[in-house]
Amino acid sequence: MRNNPEVRQQMFQLIEQFKQSGLSQNAFCEQQSIRFHKFYYWYKCYRRVNDIPDENNGGFVKLQIEKTMVASSVEMHFPGGVRILFHEPVSSNYLKTLIS
Repeated sequence: MRNNPEVRQQMFQLIEQFKQSGLSQNAFCEQQSIRFHKFYYWYKCYRRVNDIPDENNGGFVKLQIEKTMVASSVEMHFPGGVRILFHEPVSSNYLKTLIS
């Protein structure tokens, strides 16, 4: 398959059609009656020959996370109606000392 220029040209033309179709790879392969694995192989060859980076990137997407101010509070309720409210973060050691 790799050394046959006619097959290569035919598959590269199909890949160009795929890019214009707006379909997913699976949908395009079904529409064209092509085995997905065969299409994927030639699509990798096409990207390599045309120096096109893999758009999949392993399935990871870079997220931009904005730092937000969150009101951090802890409220503890004890038997007998005793309630302690902390409006700032406190360490677990501090809470442990306070409770004991």
